[in-house]
Amino acid sequence: MATSPTSPPRPSGATRPLVLAGTPRSGTTWTMRVLEGDPSLLPLMEPDNESRSAPAIWGKRRSGRFPVLRPGDRDASLQWLWSWILDGAPESDRLKLSAPLLRAVRPGGRRRFYQGRTSPLMQLAGMVGARPRHQPVPALGARRLFVKTVHIPLAVEWLASEFDIDVLVLLRHPGNVLASWISLDLNDQFARLDQQPAIRRRIDHPGSIPPPGTDPLERLVWQIGVLTLGLEEAAAANPGWVVRTHEELCIEPVTQFRRLYAQLGLTWTEAAEEYLSRNDRPGEGFPTQRVASDQPDAWKTRLSSEQADSLRRVLSRFPFTTWTADDFGS
Repeated sequence: MATSPTSPPRPSGATRPLVLAGTPRSGTTWTMRVLEGDPSLLPLMEPDNESRSAPAIWGKRRSGRFPVLRPGDRDASLQWLWSWILDGAPESDRLKLSAPLLRAVRPGGRRRFYQGRTSPLMQLAGMVGARPRHQPVPALGARRLFVKTVHIPLAVEWLASEFDIDVLVLLRHPGNVLASWISLDLNDQFARLDQQPAIRRRIDHPGSIPPPGTDPLERLVWQIGVLTLGLEEAAAANPGWVVRTHEELCIEPVTQFRRLYAQLGLTWTEAAEEYLSRNDRPGEGFPTQRVASDQPDAWKTRLSSEQADSLRRVLSRFPFTTWTADDFGS
């Protein structure tokens, strides 16, 4: 591991932490809840999400909402953040002061912050969360840390090179991601990736993926494409990682998750099966209730013809290997 002279050592232990990486609205929360059926895991929900975590505001102040890093790159603040996360994200008395600050931030304030504009409460919370204390939580002595993140797609290889972790990558059809972003009005929540030079350098196929135009929908599709491609390429370069698509997990979920449990070295429990059964019902929004069998092709009925056309037009230039152009047709 490459270590900055100012950063703390990575956590150590007999069992490597497990990091579940996906894009926003790719089914990571549902997957996490099912895997939590194994009580040996100690789950940690998005500790690198600025809306939840003051240390994330401080740690990502230079890299932005979706850090873009390759193995060998240096980012001392982000490394410190993830060392704290892999210690179990211990809360000090000082960090507890940041919780009411984050709760007080209105949605408009968060959006301004994510877009690089001023948001005083977010910035104050980041000051409180600066350089969080590194002291592994006691429960890590008996349980395996399980971290879920949707903000590391473009730096997951960097993370695995800096820390001794196991990685589970969850991919989801971009049409389903787009339908979810639109339905939840997430259009402007995320940073403008197309304005970040590092994003253009991150794409391994110069000239083949033009930047998006001025149309907001086109920019939205392009962002989803960049995040998805980043995860896909990272997984392809690391055959030891475990990879699943949300769509395949939705087909006979009990069977599919049993196989995933086995591959991750987890113990299947009645709690996992009961969770799948209890949540296999209609639902919408952020909760995880869904009829699983309806999910793989849901985008075909949820997107308008204009939205589907933009999806096909923009993503046809992305060199995905999980999907072909036919998978973006109606």
